[in-house]
Amino acid sequence: MDRIQFYPEKNLATALNHDAKKLGVAVSTLVTDILKKHYGLIPITALSESELNAKVFDEVKSYISVLKSRDEFDLCKASETFGNIEMAYAGKPSVIRAKIGKCFAKTVGTPGDFTNVSVKLRPDGKIKRNQNNAAIYFVL
Repeated sequence: MDRIQFYPEKNLATALNHDAKKLGVAVSTLVTDILKKHYGLIPITALSESELNAKVFDEVKSYISVLKSRDEFDLCKASETFGNIEMAYAGKPSVIRAKIGKCFAKTVGTPGDFTNVSVKLRPDGKIKRNQNNAAIYFVL
């Protein structure tokens, strides 16, 4: 993948930062999604990575809203959309699930929608994981 430097004007940078924060993604992900749609590299009916991220986060918010304190979950259990993301695309590993999982992990316990969520640790201090090596979380 090539690295391209981009220097947006102040008002464009502000708009990109606002939308990226609202969708819960990095500005570079948002810009990549916008460019892929512009050039027809994402089918019109398909969700972009930014849209997938926002949809998964919304489903997780709904899911945890009915959980009790100490209830455990992983992203596959909390989001049908996340569970349906293919692990491979065109014979190559797809990194979208990993990116969304990493993005979720960064938001856990920080001010916002997931302040009441924490990662579950094993007695040895390592992150508890399910059979697919996905992190387990719990409601505080």
